[in-house]
Amino acid sequence: MTNEQFVAKLLDVLNYKTKYAKGAFGQNATDSFINQKANQYPVWYTKDRIAKLKALPDDTKLFDCVGLIKGVMWGFPNMVYTSNGVKDYSDQSIYDASYDKSSNFANLQVGELLWIQGHVGVAIGDYKAIECTNAWKGTVQITGIGNFNRSFEGLNVRKWTKHAKLPFITYVQPTSNAPQAPTTSEKPKSSSNAYPVLKKGSKGESVKELQRLLEKKGFSPKGIDGDFGNNTLSALKRFQESRFVTGVTDEATWKELYK
Repeated sequence: MTNEQFVAKLLDVLNYKTKYAKGAFGQNATDSFINQKANQYPVWYTKDRIAKLKALPDDTKLFDCVGLIKGVMWGFPNMVYTSNGVKDYSDQSIYDASYDKSSNFANLQVGELLWIQGHVGVAIGDYKAIECTNAWKGTVQITGIGNFNRSFEGLNVRKWTKHAKLPFITYVQPTSNAPQAPTTSEKPKSSSNAYPVLKKGSKGESVKELQRLLEKKGFSPKGIDGDFGNNTLSALKRFQESRFVTGVTDEATWKELYK
């Protein structure tokens, strides 16, 4: 899915009653599930925490920080474990698997992973994040990104260490936290937000996504630089050889790459 589709699904979680619980990715707060997780994580699930979780209504949705991301990618509220090509990541391994890591928040895009040691969230635009944390309200919540010189009335604020692009999200929108910040990259013409049409000469984040997927499929473009040149065209044609040789990254090609 695209970065903006991803954020929309994350924000939809706010329509549910939620609570932080280690190891959870959107399950109901039933006694049996809480007991299961308590056996799995006995250090975190103290008697006091178990009692508080069991006192919640059964339809409360439980998440931990990375579980919010996994639950949405696995189809929340009807999750299928490790579906859509998304592994059972920890907060550290999902950061390790991400790309374009940076401590410069001026180039932060909507839908990027936000990381500090032991915790993750997601940028949603307007200098804000969505995260599930045991701090503050202990729920899925919107917070201010404290890496900008801004005030956030009514929101808790967290300063993050790094941000990065998630490997299973297509970053096709030039959205940033600055209101409609200009971009110097060429934006390829697109028949849909999800499947931008790319060809030789295209540049930008969508080209990087194409190059990364080709590399993952075993067709190296000899670099992930966001510039659709001869090497990327050659890798694309080799990938398309048994399918439909066009040299253009159209919707059908994207779907094959994401299989």
